[in-house]
Amino acid sequence: MLIEQLGPHGHPLLRQRFEGAGTECRVGRDLGCDIVVDDEHAASQHALLTLLEDGRVSVRDLGTRNGTRVDGEQVPADTGAIVEQGEIIVGRTRLRVRTRHAPIGAERVFRRDLVRRHRTLLAVAGVAASIAFGGFLQWLDAPSSMLRRVTTAGLIAFGAIALWSGLWALISKLNHGSWNVRVHVAIAAIAAAFCAWGYWVAGLVVFAAQWSVLVQAGVAVAGSVTLAALYLHLREATHYSRRIALALAGAVTLVIGAIVWIGTIAVEDGDVNRVNLGPDVRLGARRVVPNRDIADYLTDVDKLKLAAARERQKSLLNAPLADADN
Repeated sequence: MLIEQLGPHGHPLLRQRFEGAGTECRVGRDLGCDIVVDDEHAASQHALLTLLEDGRVSVRDLGTRNGTRVDGEQVPADTGAIVEQGEIIVGRTRLRVRTRHAPIGAERVFRRDLVRRHRTLLAVAGVAASIAFGGFLQWLDAPSSMLRRVTTAGLIAFGAIALWSGLWALISKLNHGSWNVRVHVAIAAIAAAFCAWGYWVAGLVVFAAQWSVLVQAGVAVAGSVTLAALYLHLREATHYSRRIALALAGAVTLVIGAIVWIGTIAVEDGDVNRVNLGPDVRLGARRVVPNRDIADYLTDVDKLKLAAARERQKSLLNAPLADADN
C-alpha cells in the first residue's frame, strides 16, 4: 500500500510504501508512529492501517475523541473500515491510500500548451503591443514634446506589466518552486494588449457604424479576456483545480469590472465637457384648448375689466383712501 500525506492544496507532501500482508502503519503525533503528523486535533496514537492478505487496507480508529474518517464518513470504532483506495482524515490531516486494487488511468500524452511553447515570443509581442498602444494614444493627443510623452507612456505600460507579472511569478515560486516569469509576462502582456487595442478599435467601430450594441459586446469580450488571463495565472502559479481556479478568476473579474464601472462613472461626472441633456421631452399632438375667434377673447377681456373696476370701487367704499393732509 502507498500512503501519501496531502498538503492544503491536495499535492503530496510525503509518500511511504508498505509491503507484506499484516504490515501495520500507525498514524498520530507520537514519535513512535510510522507517520507522524503535526496536528493538534490528532491523538498521539490516532489510527491504525493494516495491509490485508487480499491487498486491501483495514482502517481502525484507536479510540480518539475526534474520530477517523474515510472519504468523509466516520469509521466505526468497533469494526473499522476496509478500503482499496481513498482519503483518510486524521484530525485535520489528509492521507491518501492506494493499493494494487486501485485502477490506474492510461498514460497521458505530454503536450505543451500554446503559452508555454511560445512564451518568449508571446511575451515580447504582448509587451511591444502594450507599449505601442500607450505611444499611439500620446500621438493622437499631438503633444508638443512628442518623444518625452511617448517614452513616459511606454515606461508606464512596461512597469505595470512587470509589476503584475512579478506578483504572479512570486506566487508561482512559493507554490511550485519555479518563477515561470516568461509565462506570466506572456499571459499579462497579451491580455493587456488585446484589451487596450480591442477597446480602441471597438470604440472606433461604434462611432463609425452607430451601433450601440457593439459597446455591450466589447465589454463582454474584455471581461472574457480578463477571466481567461486570471484563470491561466492561477493554473500556472497555484495547485488549485480547474473548477476552483475558474471560480476565483470569475469572482476577481466581477470585482475588477465593478471597480472599473465605478471609476468610469466618477470620471464622467467630473468631466467639464460632459453635458447632461436630461430626459427626452416629447410633446403630444392633442389640443388642450379648442380654437376660438379673437372677438370671443376680446369680449372676455372686457368682462374681466368691468369686474375688476367694480371690485375696485367696492374696496374704496369699504376702506377710503386717507386724506393727504392728515
